[in-house]
Amino acid sequence: MYQKTDEVVASNNAVSTLLIVLLVAIVAVVIGYFAWWAPARNTPDTVIVPSGGSDTIVMPSTTNTVPVPGPAGAPGAPGAAGSPGAPGAPGAPGPSGGTTDPGSSTPPPASGTTGN
Repeated sequence: MYQKTDEVVASNNAVSTLLIVLLVAIVAVVIGYFAWWAPARNTPDTVIVPSGGSDTIVMPSTTNTVPVPGPAGAPGAPGAAGSPGAPGAPGAPGPSGGTTDPGSSTPPPASGTTGN
């Protein structure tokens, strides 16, 4: 059988130790990136919405504000008249007439004149 010399064993141990240390360092850097640096971004996200040739920048708010309505404005001008509505219900019948002879009725006097 082949037996390794002391130099070969020491070299293998040094290389394996170096690889383990490098692997642990890489894992620590990756964990540090995701756990510490990336979530520490405090700038709000900026959403750009194109509108009619000019860009509008919308900055999302981190606080919840309740809008308060302002004073009422001046009343507007009256609008145009609407269309006529449907005809109403028929009215109640009028009072019955007197008992006169239909053949001897006299027309009422003309307006603006007085009878003597």
